Amino acid sequence: MKIKIGWHGKHFGEEPPLVGNKNQGAGGVFFSYCHLHCVFCQNVQISQQKLGNDYSVEDLAKIMLVLQKQGALNVDLVTPTLWWKQIKEAAEIARAEGLTIPLMWNSNAFEPKQLLRNMNGVVDIYVPDFKYSDDESGFKYSGIKNYSQAAKDAVKEMLWQVGKFKMDENGIGQRGVIVRHLVLPNNVKNSLGVLDILAEIDINMHVSLMRQYFPLNDLTKYPELTREVNDEEWKTVYEYMLDLGFKNGWAQDKDSAPMMIPDFTKEQPFSL
Repeated sequence: MKIKIGWHGKHFGEEPPLVGNKNQGAGGVFFSYCHLHCVFCQNVQISQQKLGNDYSVEDLAKIMLVLQKQGALNVDLVTPTLWWKQIKEAAEIARAEGLTIPLMWNSNAFEPKQLLRNMNGVVDIYVPDFKYSDDESGFKYSGIKNYSQAAKDAVKEMLWQVGKFKMDENGIGQRGVIVRHLVLPNNVKNSLGVLDILAEIDINMHVSLMRQYFPLNDLTKYPELTREVNDEEWKTVYEYMLDLGFKNGWAQDKDSAPMMIPDFTKEQPFSL
């Protein structure tokens, strides 16, 4: 049973407890294909343009073990949803052969509860990107219906499985959930709605507010997305998050956007 992977290796583009210092990093495995087709996707080369190579389940298990040997803090499974069966099998093989670092499920949050239930006991850290509270935007930008309820149910399932985010004495993530949200230009209302949903679930969860949006791809039909998030938009969303009472998490700085755009045609696609 083959798996298509766009790139694997250590990278430093995740939240601080997930990457540690310059000698550690997250052990990234970036899977090809995605069941969402976001018009603004920053990983479009592998999610929609089919870039990547085929690997076996046994190969994936070896990759996990190599990443651990290289000093990665975790196995960072990026866009894993379509490959959950192979990932589960590979994880079982890798654990039997000595894998001890956490497995991290880095997804778009649009996942059936039963699919996630199959990963119970396999995944240690869930990092879903909760994209939309506005289902019209979900359909317009990602081609999916009923996103908000599906993502809400997914986050609840993740919390049920692994609980709130926990770090060790060195500040390194070991287990739990971090919910991300990418702020889009001209979509402040959507972001405020996402924060409302997350507050309803658990005000004490770790939230990562992202400002890394950068206009890519052909956005002719979406002129509202042809610029970065401005200071006023960011301030409105960030202050609303604080007003709601969120105290755990992170917020990206203004200069993150260009640095976070990978080029998977290169041996090292991430800016270091």
